[in-house]
Amino acid sequence: MSKKLSIMKQLYILCAIVLMVWFNPVRALGERPDVTISSAPAWASKQSLPALPESLRKPLHYRLVDRQVSDAAGVTAVSHNRFVFTDAAGVQEGSTVRVRFNPAYQQLVFHNVTVWRDGKAVYQLAAQDIKVINAEEDQKNNMYLGLFDALILLQDIRVGDELDYSYSLSGSNPVLGERFSYFDNLGWGVAVDLLSFKLTLPDDKQVAHKVFGNLNTQVQHQQSEGTQTFTVKVENSIAHTVENELPGWFSPFPYIQFTEFNSWLEVQSWAAELFQVKTEHSPELKAYINELKALPKQQAIEQAITFVQDEIRYLGLELGVNSHQPNMPHQVFEKRFGDCKDKTLLLNTLLRALDVDAQPALVSTDKRAHISEYLPTHSAFNHVITHFTLDGEAYWVDPTINYQGSRLSSLHQPDYGSALLVDSQSDALTEVNIKPARHGIDINEMIVAPDYVSPVQWRIESQYYGWQAERLRYQLASSQKKVFQEHSLNYYAQFYPGVQVKTPISFSDNRRDNVITVVESYWVPDFWQPGENGAAEFYLSAGNVSQYVKLPQTVRRKQPLAKAYPLSLSQRVTLLMPADVDFSALAYQKSFADPYVQIDSAMEYDRRRVTFHARYEALQEFVPVEAVPAHLSKIKQANKYSGFGGTVMEVETNPNYTLFKDFINQLENKTKMKFVGESL
Repeated sequence: MSKKLSIMKQLYILCAIVLMVWFNPVRALGERPDVTISSAPAWASKQSLPALPESLRKPLHYRLVDRQVSDAAGVTAVSHNRFVFTDAAGVQEGSTVRVRFNPAYQQLVFHNVTVWRDGKAVYQLAAQDIKVINAEEDQKNNMYLGLFDALILLQDIRVGDELDYSYSLSGSNPVLGERFSYFDNLGWGVAVDLLSFKLTLPDDKQVAHKVFGNLNTQVQHQQSEGTQTFTVKVENSIAHTVENELPGWFSPFPYIQFTEFNSWLEVQSWAAELFQVKTEHSPELKAYINELKALPKQQAIEQAITFVQDEIRYLGLELGVNSHQPNMPHQVFEKRFGDCKDKTLLLNTLLRALDVDAQPALVSTDKRAHISEYLPTHSAFNHVITHFTLDGEAYWVDPTINYQGSRLSSLHQPDYGSALLVDSQSDALTEVNIKPARHGIDINEMIVAPDYVSPVQWRIESQYYGWQAERLRYQLASSQKKVFQEHSLNYYAQFYPGVQVKTPISFSDNRRDNVITVVESYWVPDFWQPGENGAAEFYLSAGNVSQYVKLPQTVRRKQPLAKAYPLSLSQRVTLLMPADVDFSALAYQKSFADPYVQIDSAMEYDRRRVTFHARYEALQEFVPVEAVPAHLSKIKQANKYSGFGGTVMEVETNPNYTLFKDFINQLENKTKMKFVGESL
């Protein structure tokens, strides 16, 4: 099951809802947790396996995937898997048993690891075979979760062997309270002979459930002797395909949700308690608040937002009660770091001191508006942001985003679709209404050709707006400008291998309006390509636009197609010809549009100027399955107009290539080399 994409990964990542609490941080970060071996709990029933079919799937033939969960005496989940190694690739892939767990609140117990060969057990688990290693994979994102992997490295595995293993994870996060909430998959990326799920609860727990992705799934509910069970069995479960470029909210696997929450209002009550400020502000925080109060109100709000976003670095130490409960504002202010809930609470505190009605808003960065499809649960959210109103206008601010525009009107507000306002006392999710804004890049290029042999001068002016400006601003802050120049040069060299810098790249950042202007200037000696009979050929390309006007890897789709959204790109390339060569007969204007994208392409000629213009705008964040074929047909048509090429017949050349000599002199000065030959 190493390649499965679990829905749980979507629900329990990032910073706000990370299941880790009530433990010693030193142990979580370093000390090896205990992993034991014992028999499975009595309530976990055994599954009857069907006979092996004559034809086995490769590289692994899964016979059983069984998950059994009990909340009768604390949450315990028992997993039981069994599969056959059917070729060498399967041996390579499946010979390591890996179980990830969090010792902060979970106890891992292995019940059985057995390798069967010709009906005989050739391996059974011993305690010394269990290796425990740190599994902090998210350190690059400044997230420290205290996760560990228990590894069993199986030896002497052969094609035809059968592995049977089971284990349980016991414990739940106390900060989540006693309300039961659980998600589990009902399908995987591999076919399985028998997929089984069972939930056991006390009969007095009122739990609702909902199945996603397969409405034909039958959930059996039974009550007996003080307990109740929910059971799902899927025989011959198919392998569910994971297509590329999927929207974040879409799961390619069917899954089931259980929840004890009766309403979103109950979830609000749970969250509101976590975001209470229960300590006095420190003198340093009070002094900063007084500085803000001395400013005009809107300026103070803007400064508070910029301070929390840029001066409080993002660092998620999910190593204690702070998995869900934020640190107090004065602690975050003094330490100058925090995760999303820490930064949100600090920003809310600053805004409230300015008489601004600010409150936390729980959101899902993946599900977005589709969060409304869930039954009420705290497990639906993985992020928290700030919501406030000013002069009757609503604002949604993500304190974890760096280098945003500094003015409220230019502040990029991510569209998280739906949010749970923690202090609203409303039994409903709130729609995140985002005001229209420009998010994209405008590129204007001028190519000046003195003749058909000399290097051309190529000037590129690009203006970045909205989240594109914020992303570039972050890149520039985290790396030197000469690195950016080198990356650009390497990118252009894919089209013109001989390209050289004419003048250094320059940047102009208008942070108030959230616009960055970049100016580049190059020599391109290989712009003209020789054609037949002394002809010279050229090609004008809108590379930044054309990368979005192409077919996805998976064309015949059964799943929706994600689009980069919001995004608007415009690229205009003008070639100033050496002489007036009439291309007006080739001029055109094309437009390709559907409800999801708008693509325009045009070529025009005005005396010595040949101009190619391409524009792309995403209108929706995804294309539904039923609309994909027609949409991709539009994309394929538009792709034919992603550039313009022309040919100048029987060109005349000038033996005195002044610009070419200038270019060679520049190369000699940079490289300390001498270029000789008749071409000079």
